[in-house]
Amino acid sequence: MDTEKDPILPDMKPSKEDIALRQKQLAARRAAAQRAAAAKSRPAPVVTAAPAPKQTLAIVALLVAIAMGGLAGFLFMQLQSVQQQLQASQKVLKSQADNLAVLNEKLSVTGENANLSVDALKALVKENGSEIRKLWDVSNKRNKANIASNSKNIASVKSGIAAVKKDLAGLEAKQASGLSALEKKVTSGDSALTSRIARVEKEALDVPAENQLRIAQITENLQMLDAKVSRVGNGGDVGDMKLEIEDIQIRLDRIQNALGGSLQ
Repeated sequence: MDTEKDPILPDMKPSKEDIALRQKQLAARRAAAQRAAAAKSRPAPVVTAAPAPKQTLAIVALLVAIAMGGLAGFLFMQLQSVQQQLQASQKVLKSQADNLAVLNEKLSVTGENANLSVDALKALVKENGSEIRKLWDVSNKRNKANIASNSKNIASVKSGIAAVKKDLAGLEAKQASGLSALEKKVTSGDSALTSRIARVEKEALDVPAENQLRIAQITENLQMLDAKVSRVGNGGDVGDMKLEIEDIQIRLDRIQNALGGSLQ
């Protein structure tokens, strides 16, 4: 923004030369009005008998006096009107001059205030720009450090995930192998138990009545064992199953021994 002040408007008060020129123009108008009034008031010639010289002069003097009186009254009225117009014009010019002076003063004050406001805004913008640059530098340095740290952490997490996936694959393979071996072992044990049960049942046909209760209990245990074998195939507890199989085998051995002794 340009800091130079706007030019002050010139004073509109009329000078002495303007007033003198105006008065000359008014005087010329008055003279023209007098000549026009004299021409209008001049009577038309009347063809009459020639009056006496004294009467003619008196009539002419009277007519001239009447014309001069009318012209003087007309000119006086015109002069009063012109003076009133001149006074009104002077009042208007004075009022306009006062208004222009007030306007010039306001413009001067406004220009100074505008210059001060612009300077203050420039200083504020400069200060804000400096603070923004400082904050940007601090944020940029902090963000770079955080980005580098996050990149390292991400790489470490990725390597850890890869290792976990590898270990998980190994565990899954071991678990699958163990389950397969366990299923084979359980199937083999089930087949052996089934054959022994069939043999015991065949031998039980010749067992006395007092051993029937024990055989019924063993049969119930065998049924429970079959159910548990099925659960093991579906992911049951292998350790408990092994213990129960061993317990049943011991009982079967005892029954066989008892049956063998009774049959002998």
